[in-house]
Amino acid sequence: MSKEGDIAVELLEVTTEHNNPGLLGREEDHGRYYPAFYERIVLLFCIIGASWVGYWMWTETNWSALALWPATVCALPLATLVVAEILGKIIQRIHVTSE
Repeated sequence: MSKEGDIAVELLEVTTEHNNPGLLGREEDHGRYYPAFYERIVLLFCIIGASWVGYWMWTETNWSALALWPATVCALPLATLVVAEILGKIIQRIHVTSE
């Protein structure tokens, strides 16, 4: 029998030993529900905040169009995603440490 066949037979033996084996026969538990809803809400608030900041930049500042266009097209979306990711990481950390 080939080496791949031996590995397949060995895995089959491992999985038939236990009632409900996990990957490679490990015991696995189900975790808690992950708060993805909170991360989506944070992202939505970041997008709303970026829209407000963009509106403010165009109406209230005296920046030239040469500065406004790159700030609006490049910097503002990038900053929005960075802030959303940082807040998402904070939510993940709270989720992990509150076990």
